[in-house]
Amino acid sequence: MCVDIPGELRDEYVAVGLVEAYFADDPATGRARYSGSYFERLGGGGSRPETAYQFTAEDLLAVSMLSVPVVRYYALHVLDYKARELSGLLAKIPLDVTLADPEAGDLIAGDGPAQELWQMLHDIRPRPQDRNRLGPVAAGKLLARKRPHLIPVYDSHVKDVLGRPANDRLWWRDLRCQLARDEDLVRELESARVRAGAGHLSLLRTFDIMCWMFWENQHRPGQGRAGT
Repeated sequence: MCVDIPGELRDEYVAVGLVEAYFADDPATGRARYSGSYFERLGGGGSRPETAYQFTAEDLLAVSMLSVPVVRYYALHVLDYKARELSGLLAKIPLDVTLADPEAGDLIAGDGPAQELWQMLHDIRPRPQDRNRLGPVAAGKLLARKRPHLIPVYDSHVKDVLGRPANDRLWWRDLRCQLARDEDLVRELESARVRAGAGHLSLLRTFDIMCWMFWENQHRPGQGRAGT
């Protein structure tokens, strides 16, 4: 298949438990155990009609819930200096296309608007002479906030669990391939989010949470973190 998914994640009981645990409250405080549980919901979501075609301060705050701060001059580039260019590319990416849809192929292709937008975000530098860029993880999470059904979250946890390469430029394509070919996976994700009481999630974010929590359980058993 296109993505090497651990067998445990194909167990519906395990999948539901991982998503439930992610959204469970911390018994010690009665508050969210993981700040990332607010990524989709903060400010009403990044794909809501009134802000779907522009990046907002709420989007940057939502991404920080996934342990990726976009601050200072990086934030100014997103919200002001490059705002018109970024919004122009967002306008070329429909809200209702999912990663498994036929139309998604052109959107995420190397010359497609989603890839162009990712690259523009990736390349943001605080100042022209600076070497540090916004980078791949922040760029991907910003896009996942704006187009949650088309762009999957990607970070080191997902990379490790799925055995992806260090510089993974094929993640979108390969996950699209998996979803298009593997009808059982689609059904499993749909069932997991509903049974876990997380019907607001996209299938992509459901899969991301499963991978992220699977990694956490393997590497930090019994240690919930405030981030992601």
